[in-house]
Formats: sequence, C-alpha cells, structure tokens
Amino acid sequence: MHILKSARIPDAEDAAPRGAEGPSGGPRNGALGELPTVIYLDSRAFTRECVGGWLQTSLSGFNVRVLPDPDQIEGTAIASGKIRAAIINAGPERISSATVTRLLSRVNERLPEVPVAVLSDHEDAESIREAFELGVRGYIPTSLASLVAVGAVHLVCVGGTFAPAAALLCRDDRPQRATGESPIEGFTQRQSQILECLRRGMANKLIAYELNMCESTVKVHIRNIMKKLKATNRTQVAYLTRGFFDTASQHLRA
Repeated sequence: MHILKSARIPDAEDAAPRGAEGPSGGPRNGALGELPTVIYLDSRAFTRECVGGWLQTSLSGFNVRVLPDPDQIEGTAIASGKIRAAIINAGPERISSATVTRLLSRVNERLPEVPVAVLSDHEDAESIREAFELGVRGYIPTSLASLVAVGAVHLVCVGGTFAPAAALLCRDDRPQRATGESPIEGFTQRQSQILECLRRGMANKLIAYELNMCESTVKVHIRNIMKKLKATNRTQVAYLTRGFFDTASQHLRA
C-alpha cells in the first residue's frame, strides 16, 4: 500500500513511450523541445546510465535529462519553464547526510519552483519524515516495483505527492526539547524548533549544534520556512512569527 494523491498510477500500456520515438525507444531529437522535461540527477555512472535509461524508456510524455550534477542544468531549460520535476538518486546515502542535503539545496537554488523527488535505498519512517521536512514532493524507495516507481515519478511531475506506506508510521517519537513546546501550527516539529532558534537570533552553526543537525540541513529548513511565510530574510521570519510562541505558551499553560 502506498500513499498517492492527485493522480493514478499508469497501467502497463501507459508505461511504454508513445508518440515520436527514435530507434532506442525514446523520443526523436526533433520532438525533445516539444515535451516537458524531467531532470534525473545521479553522481554514480553505473546507476546514472541504468536508471536514467529506464526512465527515458518508461516515462511517457516527458523528455528525461540525465545529469551527474545540478550545475549542468542549462539556463535555457530553466527559462523555458518546461522542467516538471527533478529526481535525485540518493542511493544508500541517508537523507540527513551532508551530501544529500547539499544536493537538495543546490537543486532548490537552481529550480526553486520545481518539485523534487528522492530515489532512496531506505524505506524507514525516519528517512521519509526527514525527506518531507526538507521539502521533497516524492519519496521513492528502490524496493518498489518498476511500474509503481514510474507511476510515482509521473505523479510528482503532474503536481501530486508520493510517499511509501511506511509514511503512515511517521510519528515523531523523538524526545521533546526541555521547553516541552509543541509544533507550531503549519510547521513541522523540526521547523518549529528552528523558528525558535531564529527568534533567538542564533546563527546556522549554533542551530545545527543545538539541534544535532548538519548546517546544510538547517539551511534547507530555513529556506522552506521562508517559502511558507513568503519572507525574504531571517529578520522577516522572526517578525512574522513573533506571536507564534506566545500562543504556544498559552496553550501549554491552559
């Protein structure tokens, strides 16, 4: 069982590419500019070629660009507005690792309005929770059947959200901070903790130390918080959330 929103998983006929096809089964060169684009990012040559080729063959209606690094995303492709999703293959790396969080940060900087999905070897609730707290729109374990995985990618491309069944177990059982604060409405527990640190004027390094996180992860969380609040800097974040903590304290005393 998997959590799907806003779209259906394609059947076997949908999985095969349609329309203009070249000898390899992908779209002919002349048709590439007419199709929306999916960026597939993978730093490892073997899985980049294997998974990238599978996506090019299986993801109908999209031009798949297979790249080792987000810095290779062409500016013209970004300007055209045709990029529908970015898929990052994290492989055996944990979502909370500095490597993956830095990669997510770089992709968000280059493609700020494009939904991101992560392909991962891990399917535990903690990894899934961390991924969605960092703003991903899809979490695709490599344990999935290929047809389901293609459906998940397609779902993210058309604006949906995908999470494996383990997400149903995603309760935050980690110890609460000494203040006993509850999550602020509209924010995750971790984002609420970071908001409190920002209110106290703490630098990213100090936030990372206090919350036992990578500094790159803190930066991604702050970026997502700013998006939610439509804030352009940390000062605005502190100002816009100035009443949140008083409200939370009143609920705790009640």
